[in-house]
Amino acid sequence: MDRRSWLWRRKSTEKSPGETDSSGGSISSYSERFSDEQAGATHSSQSLEVTSKAVPIDEEVNDNVKSLTEKLSAALMNISAKEDLVKQHAKVAEEAVSGWEKAEKDVLALKQQLDAAIKKNAALEDRVGHLDGALKECVRQLRQAREEQERRIHEAVAKKCHEWESSKSELESQLVDLKAQLQTTKSETAASVDPDLHPKLQAFEKENSALKLQLLSRAEELQLRIIERDLSTQAAETASKQHLDSIKKLAKLEAECRKLKVIARKASHANDQKSYAASSICVESFTDSQSDSGDRLLAVETDMRKMSGLEMNECETSRSEAWTSALITELDQSRNEKAVGRNIMAPSVEINLMDDFLEMERLAALPDTESGTGFNEAGLVSDQTSTVENPLKAEVETFIHRIAELEEKLAMTEAEKLELKLAFNESQKQLETLQNQLRETETKLADLQTQLALADNSKQATEEEVKVANMNREVAESRFRDAEIEIKTLLSKVTSLEEEVGREQALSAKNMSKCKELEDELSKLKCEAELRLEAECQLVASYNEELKAQQDKELAIAATKLAECQKTIASLGQQLKSLATLEDFLIDSDKPLELGDGGLQCPKNGEGQPKPGSTYMDFSKRGTESSKLIGENVNRSQNGNAVGSTLPLKPVTASDKSRTGFGKVVPRSRSGKQV
Repeated sequence: MDRRSWLWRRKSTEKSPGETDSSGGSISSYSERFSDEQAGATHSSQSLEVTSKAVPIDEEVNDNVKSLTEKLSAALMNISAKEDLVKQHAKVAEEAVSGWEKAEKDVLALKQQLDAAIKKNAALEDRVGHLDGALKECVRQLRQAREEQERRIHEAVAKKCHEWESSKSELESQLVDLKAQLQTTKSETAASVDPDLHPKLQAFEKENSALKLQLLSRAEELQLRIIERDLSTQAAETASKQHLDSIKKLAKLEAECRKLKVIARKASHANDQKSYAASSICVESFTDSQSDSGDRLLAVETDMRKMSGLEMNECETSRSEAWTSALITELDQSRNEKAVGRNIMAPSVEINLMDDFLEMERLAALPDTESGTGFNEAGLVSDQTSTVENPLKAEVETFIHRIAELEEKLAMTEAEKLELKLAFNESQKQLETLQNQLRETETKLADLQTQLALADNSKQATEEEVKVANMNREVAESRFRDAEIEIKTLLSKVTSLEEEVGREQALSAKNMSKCKELEDELSKLKCEAELRLEAECQLVASYNEELKAQQDKELAIAATKLAECQKTIASLGQQLKSLATLEDFLIDSDKPLELGDGGLQCPKNGEGQPKPGSTYMDFSKRGTESSKLIGENVNRSQNGNAVGSTLPLKPVTASDKSRTGFGKVVPRSRSGKQV
């Protein structure tokens, strides 16, 4: 309400200068028109030279008018200065109002921010409350889930432990029963078996174990012999390879010999043919000896026959045939001995093979020597055969003795073997019975083991379930920890938000305090401005009242003076009329009155009086018109006191009045004196 009333006052103060300006403009227009009329009257009356007795009265009136106009101008200047002050105060008030409006806008913006912050704080508090409730619910659910899991785990563990203990007790009872059954079966078997058979069985078992040991040792020896045989075969293969290489070398030598024989054939054809045949026969016998020793000997015999030819006697041929037959029989016997030795003993077989191999090498070496010496002398072969025959016979005899001994040993071993087979069969039967019993016990033990395995599996399953439950428990604990971490983070966020809310509240409180301070300052400024405006308005009103009173007084004085002036003017007009009548009588006798300087010309009589009915009447008419105008202005000023206080009026000087009013009229009498 204060603000609206103050704005209304401000609008009224803003309107008042315009009204005063308009009123001042109207008054100034009247005054200008009046001054123009006065100027026209003065311009038309400057040329008049009229003398009258009312000159000092006009001067007094003019002086009064001048003083009044000066006072009015001073009052108007004071009023304009006051109006400037009022305008300045109005500007200050407007600035204060604009600042107050800005402060109100800032206060409204701060209030809106404070409301938004309060709403945000309320929303955050609601959210925090919801989060706290959800967190509590999650914690409760986690506790319930943990308790349920622990309860289930304990129940499952207790159940499985009970089952395992029951199965274990059952298996232990079954084991005890089986042990008792085994003991009873052992006692029954011991009672059922004869006392004589028991030691026999023990003896047979010992013999069986000894025979097993022997068999194992023999098997080891056989393995060793097989290894030696493999090694000997490898050595034979290497030797055969070497022999093949030597055969190739001999073939090369044979080719060279053939070349040499072709060269030597020119000298002695007959001797060369014999030597060539002998060398070829020797080479063939050498190759055949590598394949078979018997064939080699026959080839050697035939070669010797060819080489000896006619030189040898029939006795020698019979001897050689007997020697060859003996060699063949010995070789056959040696082969038979080798076969028997292989069946009887591996070491003897290997030794005989080595001996045969050495003999073969020796026999292979003999043809080489024979081939080397056959080219020179053919008679040496018969001597060598005779030297070789004696040790071969001795060896054959030794072989025969060994074969007989071995046959006896074979018979003995076969008899022992039959006995051992019988004992072995009996022991095998006993072992089979014992093995059957052992199998039965093993099946029972297997059943027990399967049961134990099942129990172990069940135990492992329970342990796995316990592990799974522990894992679930750990997962739940990890989730609970994560939830606790989230709760901590949320609480930290809530604390940070609370701090922000506190800061915002502090800022809002500061802003509110600032707003209150600004409102207080604005209210103070309003009060001061209102007080100033009221004081200034009162001053202006009092000053206007004083001015109005002074103006009324001055106008009343001026009106009285104007009335006196009008009276004097009327008296002067009457005097002029009387003078004009006098002039009419003197027109005919006097010359016309001449006025200088482009003024009014009137005829003069002899006494210098103006012609009656001329310009004096016009001047009086103008004087009345000017008095009427002054009266109208005075009336308007009296009617418009409220407006005239702020309008500047042009001062009317006494000279202007004299110009518009009366000129110096010097009426001349007939005697030439001025009236």
